[in-house]
Amino acid sequence: MKSIKIILSQCLALLMMLGFAELTMAQDEARAEAIQIYNSAQEMAGQNEFDEAITLYRDALSISRENDLTDITDLIEDRLPKIYASKASNAYRTFQSERTLASIDAAIAAFEESGEVANEFGDDQVVQQANGAIPQLHYVRSILNFRQENYDQALADLDTAIEMNGNYAAAHYQKAVVMKNMSPADVEAWLAQYDTAIQVAQQTNDSKTLENATNGARDELIFRAVNLSEERQFGPAVELLNRAEQYDDSAYEVHYRLAEVANKRGNWSNAETEAREALELHNGGVADKAKIYFELGTALKGQGEFENACSAFEDARYGDFTEPANHELQFELKCEGHTAAGR
Repeated sequence: MKSIKIILSQCLALLMMLGFAELTMAQDEARAEAIQIYNSAQEMAGQNEFDEAITLYRDALSISRENDLTDITDLIEDRLPKIYASKASNAYRTFQSERTLASIDAAIAAFEESGEVANEFGDDQVVQQANGAIPQLHYVRSILNFRQENYDQALADLDTAIEMNGNYAAAHYQKAVVMKNMSPADVEAWLAQYDTAIQVAQQTNDSKTLENATNGARDELIFRAVNLSEERQFGPAVELLNRAEQYDDSAYEVHYRLAEVANKRGNWSNAETEAREALELHNGGVADKAKIYFELGTALKGQGEFENACSAFEDARYGDFTEPANHELQFELKCEGHTAAGR
């Protein structure tokens, strides 16, 4: 009996040794295969053939996982998110070259994929890169759609960008621009969006966007006020100009337009005050001031201050205002010493 037990034990041990040897041999073969595929993947990645490289990396990963090749598994799991990130960066470079909606769509999809894969393998750095890039890419796509008057798509991209990054001041500003073009008559809605952009820009020290949003709101209000003034809707025009001043109290254009409206209404004293304020704020050349001097001359003429009016109209004789100023000087006020020569 003892001899049989010994023989059985020896046979079992031999089988285990043979099995272990076969397992070791299989692992060696699997290791060699995984390394070969990995090296091919590296070569493809070096040639920017990212899709082919990713397929090979994942083939090598499957082999390493199935055969408990931990070192190779760790190597590929560390490498894959970076390859997806490189693929995304390459897609963005393609967009920079082509500047098409199709290429920006591909770039967004690539960065979204890189973020998903980075989450899968726990690469926080690539996750952070993707999360930082995606809102900016949606912003860029919104600009392309806006230029093609695809306003709904532009607005959707901006909403996505803002949802991902509420402190994205430029996206808030561009949303105001899109809203203004979608619904020009809904002044309160898009003006509120300008206000949001200004607030976010101030909070994030984004001076460029702060300037763009402030000037954008101011200029739009002035533009609409001028149109209302031409339609002789003076009250609403003045209201918009006063609101424009709230955005930029150093804008000479606001006071110039207020002087223009006041003259049209015959409010000569108010027109003089606003014209003088515009001149004080204006920092351009004398030719550009001509329009202001013309309004000042009109206001002074209306108040019977003819000598001062003559002086103002003299200063208005530049560019487009040369002829109307000369007419006032020569035929209306008949200013002493006036010659009709322009400047």
